[in-house]
Amino acid sequence: MMYGYAIGILELLFFGLISCGLKHFLIPLKNINSICYYWLCMTILTGIWEVSYITNYNEIVSMSETMINNNTHAWTNKYSVDYVIPWKLAKIFYAEYGAWADRQYMSVTNPWSHTVEGTHAAFCAFFSLLGMITRLDKKTTKSMVLVGMAMAFQLMNSILYMIEYGIQCSLEGNVNYNNETFPLGTLMSKRPFMYVNLFWMLMPTYIILYELFNNTINNNTINNNTINNETNTLQHLPPPPPYMEKDNKKDNKKKPAQDVKPNVEPNVEPNVEPNVEPYMMTGADAMG
Repeated sequence: MMYGYAIGILELLFFGLISCGLKHFLIPLKNINSICYYWLCMTILTGIWEVSYITNYNEIVSMSETMINNNTHAWTNKYSVDYVIPWKLAKIFYAEYGAWADRQYMSVTNPWSHTVEGTHAAFCAFFSLLGMITRLDKKTTKSMVLVGMAMAFQLMNSILYMIEYGIQCSLEGNVNYNNETFPLGTLMSKRPFMYVNLFWMLMPTYIILYELFNNTINNNTINNNTINNETNTLQHLPPPPPYMEKDNKKDNKKKPAQDVKPNVEPNVEPNVEPNVEPYMMTGADAMG
């Protein structure tokens, strides 16, 4: 048997060791900014807790009621060592949260807590997991888009949750109403477990701003100077070597035509004897 706070410390220790080991041995994860990487891992772990909360809801509500009736806390109660497993640790985590932070998490009629936890698991934890998988597949751009979506969902989810919680604390008759039996205190000092929600607003804000100003979730920035340098390099590349086709074309160029006299026989008149009439000797010529 171990105290609840010791189980929580062991959970975080195992989480750190496993996350660090994955980052060290898986090359595509090495260049991810460390703050971004570990928060994405925490978001995925939170998704496991949230699925366990929805699945084991009735048992968790019973544990919360026992804590309220006995005025006890999960951190000082003793549990078996197997509660270090994330699926089981979620039970004592949400039992404490429902008893002493947000009692809507104990409601059997209002689905608000299921909506908050279910949407975070579906859109934040799942998208963070997809972002890590695509990163392992070396699809950096797709990974960056998925992580940006996950963090945007997480930030909006947390903001809407805290606004709604503040409204509930001011509504008389609500289970979270600020009264003597369940006081809120100055700046929620009587419900300190609510401060855990600050991480779910500050961390996604940091990651979104980091991506905006660095263009990627790893440490290798892309800027205009890099693009200009690559363009200049391409422009100053040497010309390609001559190809045989060009040489053949040069050889096949037509030579200038030479003046060739046509082979025409000379116009020779035919050898025709002159048309001379025959001379007839007369008698006078014979006698003389």
